[in-house]
Amino acid sequence: MSSILLDTHAWVWSLMAPQRLGGVAKAAIAAADSVFVSPISVYEITRKAKLGGWPEIVPHLDELVSETETLTAPFNRGIAARAALLDWRHRDPFDRFIAATAIELRYPLVSKDAEFDLLKSGTGWPGRVWS
Repeated sequence: MSSILLDTHAWVWSLMAPQRLGGVAKAAIAAADSVFVSPISVYEITRKAKLGGWPEIVPHLDELVSETETLTAPFNRGIAARAALLDWRHRDPFDRFIAATAIELRYPLVSKDAEFDLLKSGTGWPGRVWS
């Protein structure tokens, strides 16, 4: 596995609580040549913190935004369009952007969220890594 994409929680946990990652997820991160995070994850974290939804992350926001261990995945028109057009009942806009990024870049997604497994195989979904 040369490149992987981290879901928002997997990114935060990889930096601040690696014990919360699944064993396969930890191994995938360690084995990857490149580890990416979507820019939408930065928005998700800062937005939730601003709205009071993730208070424990507030002291770490500056560190997360400037952190350089992971690469920033591109955000482009193809990803934006795919996020809107995905044939997937899941309506969370952050997850839709993250799924679209994984599909467009063909990077497996490290995520605890089994909702991603409901993506149809015809979408080009590269799969989810966790356990």
